[in-house]
Amino acid sequence: MKDLFRMFRHKDKIGGMDEMFNRMGTDNMKSDRMMDGSMDDKVCIAKDNMVAPMGDSLMISNGTMASSTMTHSPSPTVIELFQSQGCSSCPPANDNVIPLADDSDKLVLTYEVTYWDYLGWPGTFANKAWDQRQRDYSVAFRSKSVYTPQVIVNGVSYGVGSRQKELQTILHDGKSAPLASSALVTVSMGQVTVTGPDNSKGIVQLVLYDPQNHKVAIGGGENRGRNLPHRNIVRDLTVLGTWEGGKQQFPLPKLNNAGGLKAAIIIQNGRGGAITAATKI
Repeated sequence: MKDLFRMFRHKDKIGGMDEMFNRMGTDNMKSDRMMDGSMDDKVCIAKDNMVAPMGDSLMISNGTMASSTMTHSPSPTVIELFQSQGCSSCPPANDNVIPLADDSDKLVLTYEVTYWDYLGWPGTFANKAWDQRQRDYSVAFRSKSVYTPQVIVNGVSYGVGSRQKELQTILHDGKSAPLASSALVTVSMGQVTVTGPDNSKGIVQLVLYDPQNHKVAIGGGENRGRNLPHRNIVRDLTVLGTWEGGKQQFPLPKLNNAGGLKAAIIIQNGRGGAITAATKI
């Protein structure tokens, strides 16, 4: 596996990895793996998927997360898991995140990336678009590379998620991040209505996901022979438009509910930005 090296992390903040990347010279970059028994969380880091700057993005002036509310109920906490069936480090994080999908105040979305497919098992639900979504977050977080597993909460807090203690910290930090403004999103009569301060902006996204429990028998790669559970698998993400502040409406496309898919609306502060509002449909 010439393009892969493993790292065990000893800090809760993934930024520690970036510092390690900076200290690792080209000699270490040539090695297949790097192991250190003093560290805790195993991740798969894509050496040849170094993050490139993303294109134009929409950002609220100070780049911080905006608060979000919905009619009669708060916006759900959006938990995004980037994982791969071909990465042996992913199952523990997947096992920790899946139960959160049962909480009505949380929106769990699982994205399966493609950049580990070459290890011997093409991901059943993998999509290159999810690779790009993760890279957009990496640019926003000023990370040096992408890795799996990665849990991102409300677009602002992130980490590996393989340990319950760390996952709870990520959730807490994501829910309690400083709020810059407020936004409200509702869906009614085929229209998505976003209301908020006139000086705010955001990308309005329609997400289709599969809420069913799927167990996939892995026939190759690092997880060969395992049956891995999956839930809330993202099958499609469509940008409905750009919210320019104030009150604005967007037509809701006819939803494809084939196979029991569910839908949600996410308002995001630019590509890789904070999630300012969300609602399940």
